[in-house]
Amino acid sequence: MLLSSSSSLSSVLALLQRAARTSAVSTARTAAFSSSAASASDDEQLQAARALLRRAIGERRSVRFFSDAPVSDALLADVLRLTQRAPTSFNTQPYACVLVRDKAERAKLADAMLAGNARVVAEAPVVAMMHESGESAAAVQNLPHYLRLFAGEGHLAGGIRSLIATAVSPLRAVPANVPTIAWAYKQTAFAAATFMFAAEASGLATSAMEGFDDARLKAALDIPDRYSIPVVVCCGYPQPEKLRTDSTTPRLAPTEVFFDGKFGRSSEKLFE
Repeated sequence: MLLSSSSSLSSVLALLQRAARTSAVSTARTAAFSSSAASASDDEQLQAARALLRRAIGERRSVRFFSDAPVSDALLADVLRLTQRAPTSFNTQPYACVLVRDKAERAKLADAMLAGNARVVAEAPVVAMMHESGESAAAVQNLPHYLRLFAGEGHLAGGIRSLIATAVSPLRAVPANVPTIAWAYKQTAFAAATFMFAAEASGLATSAMEGFDDARLKAALDIPDRYSIPVVVCCGYPQPEKLRTDSTTPRLAPTEVFFDGKFGRSSEKLFE
């Protein structure tokens, strides 16, 4: 059948419009499906990550025998980035960490460790010296002093005083009777615990140590006197043949540690 040019053009336009509508619907459906699939995928990944974290916390143990397999820079950097997510008061982050990976340097550090800790430090491929700094704590405690410096007269002084008071007011909750070093030690402990759980979740093992000569360690690592070292954490891959996987170390019953509402009040119903 022969069609006129005008009717042929109309037919072609109609076909193109229908194809465009079909394509648009298909694209919308595909986009909706992709979005739904992505959302489901994200949720699955989140659930998997939570399960991994629960396992890392539940199965973590102190490992005293490490293999000589090196920890890659990429893996260690990832663990350290996660460590920085540890909470600290007012986000002051009053801690630092020296990573000792050179075998000869670890041997020097071993001389400052007590008893069996020396062997572990010499053996572990990564030794993290978690140390605190009182600078941030001192700055928080000195804020009222700086505030008084702006106690002059005039609109400018008043404006500055108001601005600083607004910034300082949330920080006044710091108890005055808590020594600076104790405050900083607590903040460093948060980071050390986060480091160990992040390492465990990444397939590494850790061992936290407190038996060492603080002064000798600082001298060996050129750590300034204003810092103190609350804990040393050894990190690496465990020796499989010496890793116990049959049980975890015992813990007190939850009801001996957690109380309901007031000290000494039983929390037994919570754990039924």
